[in-house]
Amino acid sequence: MSHPETKASSYGVTGAGVAHEGALKANGRRFALCASRFNDAIVEKLIDGARAALRQAGAADEDVELFRCPGAMELPGLARRVAESARFEGIVCLGAVIRGGTPHFDLVVNEAARGIGTLSAEGRIAVAFGVLACDTIEQAIERSGTESGNRGFDAAMVAVEMADLYAGTGGAAVRLAPGVTPDIPRRTK
Repeated sequence: MSHPETKASSYGVTGAGVAHEGALKANGRRFALCASRFNDAIVEKLIDGARAALRQAGAADEDVELFRCPGAMELPGLARRVAESARFEGIVCLGAVIRGGTPHFDLVVNEAARGIGTLSAEGRIAVAFGVLACDTIEQAIERSGTESGNRGFDAAMVAVEMADLYAGTGGAAVRLAPGVTPDIPRRTK
């Protein structure tokens, strides 16, 4: 994406009827950046890109909080805890997994994508996936701020647009009274 004015509808709208989409406006909304520390040199650039996107969309610096975890595998759990706090309208998940010589790469990438995707699909809060899955360090560098763009920036813009869309459809982040827990299904033994 990397162009804040670009949205899905800009590729052309066909047909008639009512269309609903979010605007790229973050004014007055709170966002959480959930970022892994593994491959930190790459992830820091994704964080910088996400912060730049949120500022460009109108978010105040004090309305953006950063949460760090060890690696991409821990991102889904962290993002769920942040979502359950009901303090944010959007969450941007950021990480970088680079293929090594074992199947560990596939396990980590698949579980991170599944967990973050599950949280996003619940539709309670805007959740954006900004986890790089690259074969080489060069690919990760390209996707974290060179001419290929910055996937952290792109993911933040997705969170902004979805937060605005959810607000317009009555599905913005659920605000709960202090001490009340959301009715998110919990795993039992």
